[in-house]
Amino acid sequence: MGLPEIVLAALASLCFNATCVDHYSDTISRSRYQVLKDDLQHENFIITTLKNGPLSGYIVENGTLIGTGVAFDIVKILQKEYKFSYTLVKPDDDMFEPSDGKNGGVKEMLINQKVHIAAAFLPIQYNDVVEYSRGLDTAQWVVLMKRPKESATGSGLLAPFTATVWTLIIISLLAVGPILYIVVFLRAKICKDDDDIVFSLPACMWFVYGALLKQGSTLNPRTDSSRILFSTWWIFITILTAFYTANLTAFLTLSKFTLPISEPRDIVKKQYKWVTNKGNGIVEEINESREYSSGDGKSLYEQIGNPKIETAVEEEVILSDFVTRRNLMYIREKTVLETLMYEDYKRKIQANVSEKDRCTYVITDFPVCTFPRAFAFAPGFKYKPLFDFTIQHLSESGITAFKQREFLPDTTICPLNLGNKERRLRNADLIMTYMIVGGGLIISTVIFIIELILYYFNLNNRCCGKAEFNNRERTDPLFKRKNENNNIITFGNAFKPAKDFVTPPPSYHMLFGPPPGKKGTDYTKKTINGRDYWVINDKNGNTSLIPQRAPSALLFQFTN
Repeated sequence: MGLPEIVLAALASLCFNATCVDHYSDTISRSRYQVLKDDLQHENFIITTLKNGPLSGYIVENGTLIGTGVAFDIVKILQKEYKFSYTLVKPDDDMFEPSDGKNGGVKEMLINQKVHIAAAFLPIQYNDVVEYSRGLDTAQWVVLMKRPKESATGSGLLAPFTATVWTLIIISLLAVGPILYIVVFLRAKICKDDDDIVFSLPACMWFVYGALLKQGSTLNPRTDSSRILFSTWWIFITILTAFYTANLTAFLTLSKFTLPISEPRDIVKKQYKWVTNKGNGIVEEINESREYSSGDGKSLYEQIGNPKIETAVEEEVILSDFVTRRNLMYIREKTVLETLMYEDYKRKIQANVSEKDRCTYVITDFPVCTFPRAFAFAPGFKYKPLFDFTIQHLSESGITAFKQREFLPDTTICPLNLGNKERRLRNADLIMTYMIVGGGLIISTVIFIIELILYYFNLNNRCCGKAEFNNRERTDPLFKRKNENNNIITFGNAFKPAKDFVTPPPSYHMLFGPPPGKKGTDYTKKTINGRDYWVINDKNGNTSLIPQRAPSALLFQFTN
C-alpha cells in the first residue's frame, strides 16, 4: 500500500481537518455521498489533458493514449477510490484556449460536453463557463535564464558604489574646488586683511584632487573658515576611501551573485524578451489582465509584457535554442523549470562536463505571478462533490505537493550562489584598471602632440621675428621657474589676473643627487634607523641630516 492509499484509508475513518465536518463536507450528506459513489462505479468518463512537463501529458502505446504526470497519479487515486473507468482523448490545439481568441481548445471541449474532465494543473480563471475542482495547489511562475557570467552589481573597480554614488562623487570633485576658492576670496574681500592669503582657483582644484589621492599640499589656510573647509574635505575623503576599500575587498571575496532582474517589472523596464510554451496558462492570464489594466503598472501585462515567442517544441529545444543560443528568458511553472534544470544537470554529469560548467541556467528567487490550480469539469458535472472531497484531502495532506517533487532532490538545484570557496581575480575585475591606464596614456599622448605643435609654432614665430626668445633664460628651465604668486596671492593682488598656473614641480633640484649647498660643503649618504639621509658637514664643522624622500613625494610639492 502506497502513501496515497494510506492517507485515503485514514480519511475513510477520520477527518482531521477543520474544513471537514462529520467526515464529509457540509454540502454533501452521507446518503447522497453513497448514492453518488455507487453511481460512479458504472461511469466511463472522457478525459483530456495538456502536455505540461512532469505535471501532465500523454503518450501513445499500441495505439492507445496513456496519461502521464502528477495529474494522472491523482486520477488513478480517484479511480481506485471510486471504481470508475475513463477514456483519454487528445485535446484540441493542445491548449486550454487558443491565444488568437478562436474557438477550440480544452475550454471549448468542456463547454460543449465533448469531455467530462480536464486532468491537468489549470489556473482557475473561467469560473463562469466551466467548473473547477478544489484547488490542487498554488503555483508560482518564475523566470529561467542563462546564468550570467558576471553579477548584476558589476565587477572591478566600479562595483563597490552604485552609479548614483559615483555621479555624486564626480560632482563633488568638480564643485568643492570652486567653493573653496569663493569662500576664501569672499572672506578676504570682506575682512580686508592684508595678511589674508587668497589661493588661486587652480590651486584649490589641485588640493581637492590631491586629497583624493592622499597626497600632501603646501596650501596653508590662515583663517578659521578656510581651515574648516579644508579639514571637512579631508575628513570626507578619508571616510569615502575607507568605505570604498572595504566594499571592494568584500565584493572581490564575499560578494553575492545577483541577476539583472530583481522584480517582474524589470522585464519590461529593461526590455528583456521571453519565451514560453504554447498554451501556457500565463499567456491567458496576460491577455485577461491586458483587458482590465488601469495603467498603474500593476497588471501582469504591464509588468512583463507579451511573450516574444510561443512555441510548441520540446522543453529541451527551448533550453538549447531559445535560452542558450538566443539568450531569451523562459517563464513557466517553477516545478517544471526545476525538473528541466535537474535533467540538464544529470545529462552534463553523464557527459563528464566539469563541475563549474554544469549549472548553465538559473531561476529567479521571486515569482512573476502566482495562480491557484485545479482540475476542470464540464458545466454541471454530477460527481464534482465526490472528486472535490478527495482532491481536497490529497492537497491538504501534502500528497499533491509530494508527487510534484517526488523525483527532485531536497537541495536547491543550481542555486544562484554556487558557493565557491575561493574567488580568483579575473580580467573582467581589472578591466577598469586597464581602461584608466589606457586612457591616461592616450590623453598624455594627445597633450604631448599639442605641446610639440605649439613648440614648433613658437619656434617658427621666433625665426620670423614675431617672438623674442633670445633674451629668455634657457638654463635649467624646469627648475628655474619661480612660483611667483601662481598658487598663492595676497589680498592686494587678488583682483588682478593670476599668472598661468603651473603644476607643482619636484621639490629637489636633482632626484637622487645631493641637496644644494654652499661651496666647500661635504655630503655623505648614510642609512639611519632604516631611512636614507644626507649627512652634511659644512666648513664651520656643523653637521646636519637631510632625509632623502621617496620619489612619489615629489609629484605634488612646490619649489619657491
